[in-house]
Amino acid sequence: MKNKILYAILLLLAFSLNAQSQTKDELLSYLKSLGHGSYLFGQQATWVHNENPDMDHPSNWLKKVYDHTGIMPRYGCITYAFSRNSFTDAEWNEGVKKMWERGLIPGVYSFWANPSGAGGSGEVKIDPIFASDDNPIKANFYKQMDRMVANMQWLKDNGITVVYTPFVELDDKVKWHAREGSKNGIRLYRLVHDYFTAKGLDNIVWAFHTRQSPGALAEYYPGDEYVDVIGKSGYGGGLIFNEYEWAVEKKKNAGKVIWWAELGIRGKSESPVDCMNVLAKLENSYPELAGFSFWSDNGSFNVVGNNNGRELMSSPKIVTMNSSNKVKKIPMKKTQKEKTKKKSDKSKS
Repeated sequence: MKNKILYAILLLLAFSLNAQSQTKDELLSYLKSLGHGSYLFGQQATWVHNENPDMDHPSNWLKKVYDHTGIMPRYGCITYAFSRNSFTDAEWNEGVKKMWERGLIPGVYSFWANPSGAGGSGEVKIDPIFASDDNPIKANFYKQMDRMVANMQWLKDNGITVVYTPFVELDDKVKWHAREGSKNGIRLYRLVHDYFTAKGLDNIVWAFHTRQSPGALAEYYPGDEYVDVIGKSGYGGGLIFNEYEWAVEKKKNAGKVIWWAELGIRGKSESPVDCMNVLAKLENSYPELAGFSFWSDNGSFNVVGNNNGRELMSSPKIVTMNSSNKVKKIPMKKTQKEKTKKKSDKSKS
C-alpha cells in the first residue's frame, strides 16, 4: 500500500497544473494512479440547458461550487448540445480552453441531435447510419460528427487533451442513441471512435458510462480497444456502483480507469445529506474508483445543496484545485529549436 501511495504522489507531482505538455498517455497515467485514498473531485459544468460554458459565469456549476465552498473542482465537464445549440461551437471550445488554462482536467460530452430529425423523443432509425448508400439519416449524423471533429481538432491545435464521452449514459433509452438497444448503441460508440481516430485526433481519453441499472456496463461495453475510462451513474443516498467487481476486473486486467461518471448524492425532494458520505462510501466500498463527478441541474445532486461540502473538498483524500496534494507545475517541454539555441549560446560563452 505504501508503494502505491508513493507512486500516486510522484505522478501527482509530475502532472502539470497547466496541461499544455500532457499527452493522452500522460493524462491516463495520472488517472490510473488515483483511488485508494486519493479521489478525483469532478463537477458537471454544463448539461443541455442554458448553463454558460464559461466557468466564470454565474450559471456554470463550477462557478456555483466555487462560490459555495471557496474550492475549485479538479475536473469539469462541458456538454456540446447539438440538439439545442444553446451556444456556439466557439463558446463551448473557449469554455473547455479556459478550464484547461486554469489547470482543471477538461471533460467533454456530446449530446447529438436525433439524426432521424424527429427530436429526442421522436422516431429513431439507427441502421441507416451504417448503410453503404447515402441517405438523409446517415448524412445528418456524419454532419454532426464532422462538426465535433472540427471542435476536437481546435482543442488539439491548442494542445488540449480531454476526457471525452461521445454518448451520455449509453444505455439510457430516453435518449435516441439507446432506443434500439445495446447492439446499435455499441455500433454508434465504435463508429464515433473510429471516425475521430481516423481523423488523427489523438488528444482524446475515451470515456463510457451507463445508468445505475445492474448489468448495463457489461451489456453496453464497446470493448477494451475503444474505452479508456469506465463509469457508472450513481443517484440517491445509497451511492450505488453496480457491477463494481466487473469494473475492478477491467481496471486490473485491462488497464481501465473506473469512476462515478455521474454522481447525485440525493433526490430533489429529499432533505440535505452529509457530503462526507461520498468519501466514506469510497473508502469502505469502492476504493478502486479514481473518483467522481457530481451532477449539475440542481444543488440537491452536489455540494451546493447538501451539508459539509467544503469539508469533503478539504479532505486530504479528495483531489481538488485547492488540495494540499495538488500537483505542482512543471516546466514546458522545450522545442528542438530551443534546445539547439541553448547549446549554441553555451558554446559562444
